[in-house]
Amino acid sequence: MSQPQEYRGPIFPRLLVSSSWLCSAFPRRQGAARYPLIGACLLITVWLLTAVPLFAATAKRTGWHGETLPEGLERAEAEGDYLWGKDQAVMVYIPAGSFPMGSEKGSRDEKPVHEVHLDAYYIDKYEVSWGQWKASKLPYSDSIQSRDPLPKPPDWGIIDNHPMLNVTWKDAKNYSSWAGKSLPTEAQWEKAARGTDGREFPWGDQDPTFDHAIWRHHPMGQTSTGTVDCCAAGASPYGVFNMAGNIYEWCEDVYDKTFYARSPKRNPVNLEPPTKGDAPGIYRVLRGGALVLEVEDMRSAYRYRLLEKDRTPYIGFRTVLNIP
Repeated sequence: MSQPQEYRGPIFPRLLVSSSWLCSAFPRRQGAARYPLIGACLLITVWLLTAVPLFAATAKRTGWHGETLPEGLERAEAEGDYLWGKDQAVMVYIPAGSFPMGSEKGSRDEKPVHEVHLDAYYIDKYEVSWGQWKASKLPYSDSIQSRDPLPKPPDWGIIDNHPMLNVTWKDAKNYSSWAGKSLPTEAQWEKAARGTDGREFPWGDQDPTFDHAIWRHHPMGQTSTGTVDCCAAGASPYGVFNMAGNIYEWCEDVYDKTFYARSPKRNPVNLEPPTKGDAPGIYRVLRGGALVLEVEDMRSAYRYRLLEKDRTPYIGFRTVLNIP
């Protein structure tokens, strides 16, 4: 019996070559003994044609952490990275579990420290960029002097790989809805920024160097934001960039300084507007500090707020993909 020719291609064609070689040997047997072998050969071939592609497709839909990938999300080339098809955002996986939210060292609205459990989700590895906003075809102005109620350039202009800014909370919501994602809840943002060990900053407890973040005293902070993929040394435990400095980021939550005292233990989010006071509108939570601020404002537990209609040249956002 001749041996099959060596084939070094992908596994599926290799299996078919082996199957065809096996089947070609069966007719050489004489008499009725060859018929069960032919039947077995046909069964093997049918199995290869159906089961193997199914297994390959299943493997392709499995994430780096063994999870089943949502439709529209796929593994990126770099290990641990994912690519969301709609806006081509690189995302990372935040596993389900608990973390201590808040800080006893910070302001009153950061207290009490409380244990929060979150379901698994994905978050943008980088802040949403000007390039992504332009690709979405959502409106913006390209004039610094524009008085239109639209996002407009900062003093240093529109740079595609810099974070999108001058966006209101509703602008950020419009983008996240277009992309098929959401704004992060305050709890999702904080866990992605500091992990589960209660650290002060995304990189640990030590104050930043110029490699960690862009803030008021950083040389670049005097002139412009950094690129969305800058400051790799300051990445969070999950590999999320610029969770400290560069720009403030909108969260889903309505700001309430007393929310932590009554926060649910599982997947908390505050969507209730305040019932007291003469506020001119609804305040939304901002996280992460910005290039115009001090180091203390970049702490991962630090909470800030602005009216959801406000837009400034140091406020942007990133999005999350919740898992059904």
